[in-house]
Amino acid sequence: MTIDFETAAMLSESAQRYAEEKYSFLARHKVLADPAGYSQEAWNAYANLGWLALRLPEKNGGMDADVFAVAALMEVVGARLLMEPILVSAIIGTELLRQLGNAEQKADLLPRLADGRIKLAIAHPEPGSHVPLAVFGEGKISGSYEGILHGDIADQFVVFARDAKQGSARQAYLVDPSAAGVVIKRYRLIDDRGAANVYFDRAPAQRLDGQSAEGADLVIAASLDLATVAQCAETLGIVRKLSHATVDYLKIRKQFGRAIGTNQALQHRAVDMFFLQQEITALTQYALRAMALPASERARQVSGAKAYIMHAARKVANEAVQMHGGLGLTEELDISHYFRRLMVIAALFGKREMHFARFIGES
Repeated sequence: MTIDFETAAMLSESAQRYAEEKYSFLARHKVLADPAGYSQEAWNAYANLGWLALRLPEKNGGMDADVFAVAALMEVVGARLLMEPILVSAIIGTELLRQLGNAEQKADLLPRLADGRIKLAIAHPEPGSHVPLAVFGEGKISGSYEGILHGDIADQFVVFARDAKQGSARQAYLVDPSAAGVVIKRYRLIDDRGAANVYFDRAPAQRLDGQSAEGADLVIAASLDLATVAQCAETLGIVRKLSHATVDYLKIRKQFGRAIGTNQALQHRAVDMFFLQQEITALTQYALRAMALPASERARQVSGAKAYIMHAARKVANEAVQMHGGLGLTEELDISHYFRRLMVIAALFGKREMHFARFIGES
């Protein structure tokens, strides 16, 4: 794996600059009030900045960026709680299409993904779990999937399904949300991002057939690990914000005429938050480097990292809320929004218990 630290640093700097100027906490409140649940203006800006072409090959107008660049962007996504489908569409969906699509599919869809004209959502079971969707006959998919992140705004679904005639290997299919046989129930998650429950009844599906079924299963597994690593980076961005916000609050909040940060017990708790942040930083780097390992070892190390990171991040979030007192639970303070995003991250692409079981070799 080639590690391009210069690209990652430049991407991080440009992403932070954009978010500071255009995606403040007050600006984000306007996005929350939009029925669409995301900002089309921001999505267009991401295309202009090259974020949506991050994983595309250079011959397709992309950056062909490595996983460290992905992490640099996702850390900003977490720090600013961006609402747009960067992870599922620009990173994982684009990666799947790039790796699994045939020449015609890539020529049709990759340019439209890069300039933001289409958005993908992914129906993915947890790693190692039963695939709830199946394809019968000539490209007709049936089954249901709940909790598809950004499924409410997707222009195409990427669904993992098994062919009823070819065994249990997962394959990836494209399904048009407006096609006959597709029923969508849209709603908001606890962190206010959109999601959907989707029901397929012999809906037309187009297989991404650039590889064999066995090859597709390997690509899907690697893509889910990439999603997990990206979530680790997003969590790191959140934890850093929570730690900084809590220390700042301890300095300005006064009780009995002095800052509460002079209380030694609170100082010790703030130090514990910082140590957890450092552990999360180290484990995120560990998971990023694991992406270059063979599949079985990659999966074990990535899962181990997420299992601990989510445990540590929950501790940080709990402390942040408690040390802010009642304010930590209010809609007006960003602490509660970070807390809720962490709850959603913990449930996506495999819960902590599943990842811990995979780390110790029980799945």
